[in-house]
Amino acid sequence: MKILLTLPSPDLAATDFLRSGNVVHDPSADSAPDDRLLDALLLHGATALIATRRPDDALLRTWAQHTAGPVHVAYAVPAGSGTGTARELPPRAHPVHPVHEFPLDGTGLDAIATALAHCERAAALARPVPAGAAPEAGGPRDVFLIGAGVVNLVTALHLADNGYRVTVVDRSPAPGTAGWEAYGCTHAGDDARMFTFTEMDNYGNQDFHGDAPDWFRHSVEKHGWLARDPETLTPQEQAWIDEFEAIPSWLARTYNADIFSLSAEAGREWTALRARFPRLFEDVVLTDDILRVYSDPAHLRASLGRHRVIGAVLRELSPADLAREHPALAAAARGGTLAGGILVPGFTVNVHKFTQRAIELLTDLGGRFHWDTTVTGVRRGPDGAVTGFDSAVPVPEHAHVVASPGVHGAELLRGTPCEGLIHGVLGGWMRARNHTPALRNSLKVARRGHVTEDANVTVARDGDGREVLIVGSGYGYTGAAGEPDERQLTAMRAGVADTIERLFPDGDEPAASSHPHEGYGFKYCVRPWTTTSLGLYHCEPLGPDGSLYVVTGGHNTGGFAQSPAIARAVLASLRGETHPMHTLYHPERYPAFTGGAGPRPGATLRPLASRA
Repeated sequence: MKILLTLPSPDLAATDFLRSGNVVHDPSADSAPDDRLLDALLLHGATALIATRRPDDALLRTWAQHTAGPVHVAYAVPAGSGTGTARELPPRAHPVHPVHEFPLDGTGLDAIATALAHCERAAALARPVPAGAAPEAGGPRDVFLIGAGVVNLVTALHLADNGYRVTVVDRSPAPGTAGWEAYGCTHAGDDARMFTFTEMDNYGNQDFHGDAPDWFRHSVEKHGWLARDPETLTPQEQAWIDEFEAIPSWLARTYNADIFSLSAEAGREWTALRARFPRLFEDVVLTDDILRVYSDPAHLRASLGRHRVIGAVLRELSPADLAREHPALAAAARGGTLAGGILVPGFTVNVHKFTQRAIELLTDLGGRFHWDTTVTGVRRGPDGAVTGFDSAVPVPEHAHVVASPGVHGAELLRGTPCEGLIHGVLGGWMRARNHTPALRNSLKVARRGHVTEDANVTVARDGDGREVLIVGSGYGYTGAAGEPDERQLTAMRAGVADTIERLFPDGDEPAASSHPHEGYGFKYCVRPWTTTSLGLYHCEPLGPDGSLYVVTGGHNTGGFAQSPAIARAVLASLRGETHPMHTLYHPERYPAFTGGAGPRPGATLRPLASRA
């Protein structure tokens, strides 16, 4: 999509609005005659216009006739026109392609960002997504799921509960039978996961006047997010970092709003899941309501405003409130480590116990599991259509296939638009005793400027029944399939240990458990990330019977949090229905919008900072 922006805006030069490369600012065309404006639209190949006035119908008809699809026009509404807030008008009937109109309240940066977001979303929602045939219409009832992480387990549970026969395969051993290094993100990470309405977030720059985030260009020990020696990065990995930095602030805000909308759906689905399957949540140390605490007053104020916008504030707490109501944090609150906090809706669970319950429940519902079972590739015909899978366990005939590949399943993405989009960003874990006075609410900790500035502290029990705190923190880019640098792992471990010491100065690490695979000491898991912070949802036909190949993944830090919404999206596809995730997480959303204007894999813009 190419967008011609003619609104005169002296503030625009100080923003990153034009960073994506497909937004052209030509304020001289705003007051130009219609023939001059039409020339500018055709010259730039624009399919969207943002202007101070609505062009006349003749111009719109001529413009639409020169495009290969619908055109979009956003224009400022005169003050006092009575239109209220910006809204989309019905497409007007034109001979060739429809014209979508969108009135704007004003001409400032917020209005421009709203108009740009409207154009981008309109293009995303117009993209068709394949759908399967519903079982009642003769569609397949078997589903073969590749990957037994929490996302696919929750998906399998939804499918089994809706009459599908499910088979789950995973290349790792059965959970709990090997050391943590043998597993993917769910089972390699420690026994803690959290749901909040902002758990999955956008990590790009959302400040209109801010700079492109360069965290991936600096090592963890330098307070960056790079866990590799920069000299070992491939051109594709450097291009991935370039693309992360290229996304402008208005688009990052758009993506963030879409992520939060799906998290809101996930919140409703979690409530329904708890009511439908209470057995899932038995003996998993389910802890409701999350306490967010901050070291920096400005960060606290900004976060409070952000959570108020989405209605996710239960209470504000001053340092005195923290000390009085949460005695485990009294020393940190009184000593100045914490500037205050916010109590928000959410919950935490011991995820290993949760997935054990899910596996038991799925088995009772007729689900089958195959561990130590690899799927090494997807076979395609000359036309690119999927013809089969290279699997150690045969895929049932006339079955849907749902893959949740994590970071190390690149072979499952070959030939899909997801190929090359998922890279790894690790996080570290440590444990501490939950001493008396014990912490009762799990925490999200924000320490601006710290080597591990964001941390989750989960109230849990270990395999011996002792109350512990599981502290997860840190971001460390490992790339497409690279291994982290030991020096950066050491820096991350020191950062997590410092967070424990600052929050709980009288605490210490618990002794090793009698359970040999529980993973005491420092460990890490590698999370599947994307440059946009959006998850990925891909769907393509698998056979003439209405069967589908579905890929879900790349959920950054929100796989567990959004898993029931992901499950609903998969169920909708298999039933021949639509779901917002099908378009909002479409893997071609960003490249289709930029039209190749932004950096893509294989390109490099500037060298990465050295580790030294």
